[in-house]
Amino acid sequence: MAAQRFAFRRSVLDARWQARGDYRAVLNLKSCEMQHPWADELLDDVLAEVQVRDIRSYPYHVDLMRLLAELNGVDTDSVVLTAGSCSAIAMTVDGLAEPAGLLIAQEPVFDSWTYYAALRGVPVSRTAGLVGCPPTLDTRALRVAMSASPPAVVALTNPGNPSGLVIPLGEIADLADLARQHGHILVIDECYAAFSGLSHTSLIASYPNIIVLQSLSKAWALAGARLAAVFGAPATIDYLRRFRTDSAVSATAVALAHGLSTRLERLRMIWTDVAAIRNEFTERVLTDHPRWIDVGSVANFATLWIGGPGEGLRAEKILWEHGIRVRGLDGVPGMAGCLRISMADRHDMIRVADVMRDRI
Repeated sequence: MAAQRFAFRRSVLDARWQARGDYRAVLNLKSCEMQHPWADELLDDVLAEVQVRDIRSYPYHVDLMRLLAELNGVDTDSVVLTAGSCSAIAMTVDGLAEPAGLLIAQEPVFDSWTYYAALRGVPVSRTAGLVGCPPTLDTRALRVAMSASPPAVVALTNPGNPSGLVIPLGEIADLADLARQHGHILVIDECYAAFSGLSHTSLIASYPNIIVLQSLSKAWALAGARLAAVFGAPATIDYLRRFRTDSAVSATAVALAHGLSTRLERLRMIWTDVAAIRNEFTERVLTDHPRWIDVGSVANFATLWIGGPGEGLRAEKILWEHGIRVRGLDGVPGMAGCLRISMADRHDMIRVADVMRDRI
């Protein structure tokens, strides 16, 4: 008798695993990691304080939860830790979107949302978040979908990725109110917010249907440590904690975050300088290419409209040939002809601008 095949979830079989690429030999300006000399110096200082027990012992998370809660103006019972934002998204899909049976996502949307929704067989309603050429923000389609849909999880990124455009906090509050009227949970990924001084956690007290995802990968230079925090109303967080995402957060990541928390003023100086580098780079590139347009990113990357459809991918290919990895955005909804370039130190960005001047 032939052995019976073990049952797999059918929705998972349609997904594809892909290993993260190794780009250490090139200037990687696609992943939006923190590449700043002051950040490197800061991490060297913090790493020197990591102790053996931070590697051999199981982690204690409560002090870090208390610290992040205080920094974000909420109580400790309003925060749960995850091993990076992808883990936070997976938890949100598992705990909230799957029971609701619907995810509403404003495009462009981080692909982890659609990936984890596909794994769980959750339908995704995609709404256009950008209009025009070059693109500008528009939440009208999202509002229509929220008004017409049964209770769902609504996901948006603010500032947006890969546009870098920001929805004002007042408009986010209006969206939260609309979501509350229709029984939705509004999830805001603020991965890039630190570079613009934006924070959404102040809305939680007024809108208990809000969840805020806050990755420490970009702003705290901890992409390799895999650490994020999820903020929300205590009842929501109490429910989400039961998925035990904090069990994957290492003691080493916790120690690094504690070390960086004592150096917040230095971090804030870095955020300010990254924004300055972005503005300097954008001005330099637009001087060389006066027909190009700055989309208006407030994140740690510049987003440029450089021409018609296909131009972004063409520029990506040219820069790759010179050892520079960036992201052409022609396949991203609403961003045809655009190019996203994350920031490194000034010397590197001058070199990138020179290649763009001479080759594109």
